[in-house]
Amino acid sequence: MPRRFRGEPSTAREVAHEQGTALIDLNAMSVKLYKALGADIGLAFQDGTHHNNYGSYELAKCVVDGIQQNKLGLANHLAKDWSPFDPSKPDDVKTFYMPASPMRDPAAKPEGN
Repeated sequence: MPRRFRGEPSTAREVAHEQGTALIDLNAMSVKLYKALGADIGLAFQDGTHHNNYGSYELAKCVVDGIQQNKLGLANHLAKDWSPFDPSKPDDVKTFYMPASPMRDPAAKPEGN
């Protein structure tokens, strides 16, 4: 009988274990990341809920690390120069820089706004 989702991280872990499938535990990694950011945690969010470029980039690094740790086939398609990421040692938020996409038209209003 299928398990009802309770919305708890432990449920996802249990189901992954029962199914014998890989789990990228972004919840556990983000807890480490946010704790490491300490007083700078607000600098990872644009409005207290949604991540800005820095926060999104750091979480993406967690996902990539999870892909490699789980030895998923997708890992064969990752950049060859990737090095493991430790969410308890995030990039320095004060020196983080992400250039605008070269496809971005600065005069165009983004869709959905």
